[in-house]
Amino acid sequence: MDVFIIPDFLVGDQKDEVNIFFYLRENGPDQIKLKLNYSQNMLCFMIRGVKEIVDNAKRYRTDENQIALVTSGNMLMSERVTLKQDFESLLLFFSNEYLISFLTKHKITFENEFVKSNSVINFPKDDYLVNFQQSMKILEKDFTKKSFRHAKMEEVLLYLIDKYPDKAKAFLFSSMTNLKNNVLLQVVQNHKFKKLNSEELAFLCNMSLSTFKRKFFDTFKMSPKKYLISERMKKAEQLLKLDKSPTEIYYEVGYENLSSFSLEFKKYFGLSPKYFQLQN
Repeated sequence: MDVFIIPDFLVGDQKDEVNIFFYLRENGPDQIKLKLNYSQNMLCFMIRGVKEIVDNAKRYRTDENQIALVTSGNMLMSERVTLKQDFESLLLFFSNEYLISFLTKHKITFENEFVKSNSVINFPKDDYLVNFQQSMKILEKDFTKKSFRHAKMEEVLLYLIDKYPDKAKAFLFSSMTNLKNNVLLQVVQNHKFKKLNSEELAFLCNMSLSTFKRKFFDTFKMSPKKYLISERMKKAEQLLKLDKSPTEIYYEVGYENLSSFSLEFKKYFGLSPKYFQLQN
């Protein structure tokens, strides 16, 4: 089963330090134990259905009367639909880099070292959170504006810290702790479309090649080579469907020359880039 990098899989090249969108799936069955790698922290407002998340320690459940803070990392996720077979949620993703800026701006410190929090923390929906969710639906067209996304993320985080200081600060402390241990994910996400091999990525992570490969497999459940090819081919597919020529994109997706890109593309899709465009 593939590992989906979230929110990268959903937002593609539009990924920012804060990403917000409504996720809606209608007339479909439950999605069971999807393998997800959350590359950013997530604040999830459940609207319809139930979300279940499993990490290396326990199982968490969030329903439409709750919101959930979810830390970055590898997890199994299931979507339980309603009787009408629909599932809807408001998802706000925020990077640890954004979190550092947020904590610095508001002079939020951790006076005492918190016990590491769970990967998922639920909060009940009160009047403010219900109104926040409803207002976001009205303002959905503004999600494309970076300043809007950052302002709304800041607003809701400040509310949770004020309303639930112990739970919210424990989560933020754990996220900051995870940042120190998440160098590999940052390096890979920042350089996956650049012409770097496993040895060079390992060097940037300050790891031996063997340690890098082991930690990489633990994170992505596949080898670095297989993962990088998969990511580059997915991006190439998107760009070709936007009518960009193979000559325009081979460098953008991490290849030295057009011939090496075309060879890899044909091996992956069974079609040359040009013929692929003709078929789509």
